Amino acid sequence: MNLFMTRRSLATMALLTLQAGAAFRADAQVVEIATGAPNTPLYAVGPIYMSSTLFYRYSRFAYLYTQAELAAAGITAGTTINAVGWMKDTPNSAAGPALFTIYMKNSSTAAYANATEPWADLSLGATQVYSENAQSIPATASPNYINFTLDTPFQYTGGSLEILTEWDISTVPAPIATGAFEWVNTTVVDRIYASGNTSLPATLSSTMNNTNINDRRPVIQFTVQGGTTTIPDLLGSSIRIWPNPAEDVLNIANTSGVPVDRIVMTDMLGKVVLNERSAAGMTHHRIDLDPFVPGAYLLRLETGEGPLVRKVAVQ
Repeated sequence: MNLFMTRRSLATMALLTLQAGAAFRADAQVVEIATGAPNTPLYAVGPIYMSSTLFYRYSRFAYLYTQAELAAAGITAGTTINAVGWMKDTPNSAAGPALFTIYMKNSSTAAYANATEPWADLSLGATQVYSENAQSIPATASPNYINFTLDTPFQYTGGSLEILTEWDISTVPAPIATGAFEWVNTTVVDRIYASGNTSLPATLSSTMNNTNINDRRPVIQFTVQGGTTTIPDLLGSSIRIWPNPAEDVLNIANTSGVPVDRIVMTDMLGKVVLNERSAAGMTHHRIDLDPFVPGAYLLRLETGEGPLVRKVAVQ
């Protein structure tokens, strides 16, 4: 057995294992929350603090999303969040290994209105949904997202949603990254607490993180399942994608009568690996998978009735 076949076989076994568990979701959708006016990219808004000095090795952030913001994106009570992503404007990277942790919390908090807030209070009642002690951050930059698939899918039950992140790259020799991480962000009032420091900060600020962060929150992407984000059943059942897992070719058959305007595939780090406009009246499309490395991808079909997103596996 040659090296290529070994790689394919191992990938197939891993993907079949994923499919057997609840973590492999076939009917996920991707939604973005970018409430407010766009701001210039800024390192200090997180979810990871990395300025051009590469000095601070620790950071903590907390973000608040109100029920109205979530509903506007189609996220309603009962929606399950499977992955979360942020958009970095600069193509800088960190090889790590770093410790990166994400927490989520359903809450009744309406605003982050205090000047400061203890991390202990912010994290009280939060669920750890992602933790990686050998985290690296890729060079992936805007308009692509860096996605983190949650270890434990999180169910949104209504009200506000709080998301907290914790970063520790203290064991890595200098330089800890290739440059600053400037995060794409918008102006939205009372939605952030943050701090970067030489140790894990115990108190976070709503206004300053070694520079002004007042009312600035990074744009975010959720991969979700359930709620009102699901495309209408008729359309979903009339667009067939096969085989899955696939090895050489992925087929898309559309008998819905609704045109598919664009086909986009991203890897699980949010990198766009395929972006093409479909022919008018397309009823069948074939994607050549030879250029793709084995792994999991999100296939997004932009239609006149809204986006249809499916997780597909390449062997």
